[in-house]
Amino acid sequence: MSFVRLPVERRGLELRPLFREPRVAVLPADHRLAGKESIVIADLVPERLLQDPDAVPEWRDLPERSGGVGAGPPPSFATVEEKLEHVATSGGVLVLPLSTAAYYTHTDVAHVPIDDIGPGEVCLAWSAGRRSPLRPEFADIAAAQY
Repeated sequence: MSFVRLPVERRGLELRPLFREPRVAVLPADHRLAGKESIVIADLVPERLLQDPDAVPEWRDLPERSGGVGAGPPPSFATVEEKLEHVATSGGVLVLPLSTAAYYTHTDVAHVPIDDIGPGEVCLAWSAGRRSPLRPEFADIAAAQY
């Protein structure tokens, strides 16, 4: 069993929703949108998204999206800290769950709520073919925590 953030490839998995949380734009602290009470996804049209666009389909599907400066495949990062350092030093934006943005702090980045995209969802996932008498109990205990 594993905790996963949607979207994930669902084939062969069973999922149990656990909780939902707002997503925020993470941008350089001196960015034109930093300090706003909130934004809409269209405010990010001219920006370079530093993550797989499929992780933010609301941004990917904007018809006027240009991809931002230096458009192309997003850079590859191994950690959240590397992503934040790139935002701080080289620009670009990320869309992250609020808890992730709040936990991984960086003095040179800001996060701003995005009003018009749905929350991120965390689920418990397990292989659909695996049957264990402990699975339902574990899933119930996990769900009760949220």
